[in-house]
Amino acid sequence: MTDGHDALYFAKQIRDSELLAAADVGVSASQLMQRAAQHCLAVLEQERPAPRRVIILCGAGNNGGDGWVLARLAQNKGYQVTVYAVPAKSELAQQAAQAWQQLGGKVLPLSAFDAHQMNTDDVVVDALLGTGVRGTLESAFCACIEQLNQQRQQREFWVLSVDCPSGLDSDSGCCLPIAVQADVTVTMVALKVGLLSHQAWDHVGRLELADLGIQQAFARQQTPVAHCIRRADVQQALPPRARASHKGSHGHVLLLGGDVGMSGAMVLAGRAALRCGAGKVSIATHADNRTLIASAQPEFMVHGVATPEQLSALLHNVDVVVVGPGLGQSEWAIALCATVFAATVPLLVDADGLNLLALFPHWAQRSAPLWLTPHPGEAGRLLALSASEVNADRVAAVRALAQRYQAHTLLKGAGSLIAAPATEQLQLCTRGTPALAVGGSGDVLSGVAGSLIAQQLAHHAVLPVATWLHAVAGEQAAQDGERGTLPSDLMMPLRKLVNP
Repeated sequence: MTDGHDALYFAKQIRDSELLAAADVGVSASQLMQRAAQHCLAVLEQERPAPRRVIILCGAGNNGGDGWVLARLAQNKGYQVTVYAVPAKSELAQQAAQAWQQLGGKVLPLSAFDAHQMNTDDVVVDALLGTGVRGTLESAFCACIEQLNQQRQQREFWVLSVDCPSGLDSDSGCCLPIAVQADVTVTMVALKVGLLSHQAWDHVGRLELADLGIQQAFARQQTPVAHCIRRADVQQALPPRARASHKGSHGHVLLLGGDVGMSGAMVLAGRAALRCGAGKVSIATHADNRTLIASAQPEFMVHGVATPEQLSALLHNVDVVVVGPGLGQSEWAIALCATVFAATVPLLVDADGLNLLALFPHWAQRSAPLWLTPHPGEAGRLLALSASEVNADRVAAVRALAQRYQAHTLLKGAGSLIAAPATEQLQLCTRGTPALAVGGSGDVLSGVAGSLIAQQLAHHAVLPVATWLHAVAGEQAAQDGERGTLPSDLMMPLRKLVNP
């Protein structure tokens, strides 16, 4: 991603502390702007050397000020620069605009910008709004961004966004309602959580951090919202096995689900649990599925379960229950789900297990550890919100789930977020692929996480490690193409990844 920095912040934290941090190291606000522009110029020279034509779109604030300074620096390096701008309002932006105009730099009103006249070789620098945008964009900015995005797809010119693609909320990763689609985003001081979450994945492009020489001073003043999950953390959580270990050393996973016609979910989850190292995998399913599931994988111990009493008999010798894949919401499912929530065994809940928990929230009042893995729709049902409301503030949603249900919680999606009930700090997964957007993918993730719980990973480490493994396995499985990659294709990559 970028230079080993893994701490993520809200934009307000940076606005509140960047000048204080700069003062701590003897850097002025104008010097910060100069450094920001210089870093953008370095990226520009590396990716699109002079004498290309550079179009710089400048807004009214300090993000526009970065653009004005970049215009001067780029012209000095031999680029053919034209600035399209709205009137500068901040003091620093006004000074930077004046310096450009005194050099005789070319300036046109933003309303005159016409992406139809651009060539494939051209460069557009987006310095319109940065992280300061809130609410809905003004129509003039919407029209400019829409035109830019449409022509970029047709003519393939290159776009650099300064700090944040204009129109993207740098806290939530939501478009407001449209955002620039950049090839590279150079963000300043520290990484913003919304640049790595939700819709940001289609707008940020390659993300570079320009810490402007003040990141350490800034980090002393602010606590991160989240940290990115690192490969090293995953590898550390998966040490080599003891030579004298046996199947009982590596945990026993019980999967509960698979109503009539939904046996495939149990097969996927069970195979993932085995490939990630569980010593034993038992499956409690509808009696009609027993033969089918048993024949799919000879290592499974499959039980047809019709009553809570039959299920209770299976709970005594397992290390974790994974409930939800293919479960359905029938009376059979409700009775069995209530039974495992009432038990004292560690429990991971996914799919219809989450939907039933939303109907019976008192089930979460239990003494044994609990893990939840909802997608935004399931999270919304658990919080009495819509999926769009969840995505509008994913940080708040995952924190609310962890606190309300006293559970380690994974909010799935691009830039999956993970919260623990005992801390405000989150973890975010920067890995993944659209190839995982297919039915059955979540069942595989449930099996991975269940396997790690059974193998006695620390409770707080289970979901970060499982999410990273699942995401990277998806990337590896999709190397021959994202379309048509199946959840079952993840099994061999998972086996390799859990043996670092």
